[in-house]
Amino acid sequence: MIKKEFRDTLRILLESSVLLLAIPLTIGISILFGTYLPYGDFIYVIVILTVLAFACYSGLAMFRSERKDKGFEYLLTLPYSKWKIFICKWLPRLVVLLVLALLSALLFKMTVVNWVIPLILLQLGTVFLSLAVPSLFVGFIAVLVLLWFYALSRMFIIYLFYNVLHLSFARFPVPPPYIIAAFLLLIPLGISFFLVYKNFDLKPYKYTIRPYFFIGLPLILLQAIIIFLYYGDIKPFS
Repeated sequence: MIKKEFRDTLRILLESSVLLLAIPLTIGISILFGTYLPYGDFIYVIVILTVLAFACYSGLAMFRSERKDKGFEYLLTLPYSKWKIFICKWLPRLVVLLVLALLSALLFKMTVVNWVIPLILLQLGTVFLSLAVPSLFVGFIAVLVLLWFYALSRMFIIYLFYNVLHLSFARFPVPPPYIIAAFLLLIPLGISFFLVYKNFDLKPYKYTIRPYFFIGLPLILLQAIIIFLYYGDIKPFS
């Protein structure tokens, strides 16, 4: 099974790498028309977008083949526990993402920890969404909305620590704001995902994903309400 998942992951990597074609095409057009292009910055942006696209795509598409081929029934009949199936499906995606993250970090001399950890959290978030979204298009829209909310949440945490609690991240052994903001999103999504996955059967789709509507969405909306009550105060941090 894990071999199949590695093949699927490499196919996703190939599809995500289509973005890299923009590099020779744009450079060629730039040379042809004699226009100035900061090649280093342009290559950096395209490579980073490719890695981010893979992180999102690989997570959202974790159950794409089962949904597309109506293969959930086959998946449930495999002689493995659901958690072993989950590991077999996520592990190849995580390994390829780590390789991409490390290569891009070395190429552009980035801080490995500050680049790799956010990518893992991003992929994990999309994995948690994979059972909730009916299509990749809806999934990417959901990711964009959640990333926007994540940015607000991060600003709110900075505001809360420095202006309400009068604490400093440098003086106290607490995780950085981006980690806290990410986990505030991942926890409700993760609880919803694992409840769906643990009790997954062949019920209609709208009944299967109920935990997302009754747990994940209300907890995220609660966070949103709290943040928007203070939006005027945290706005200067944007």
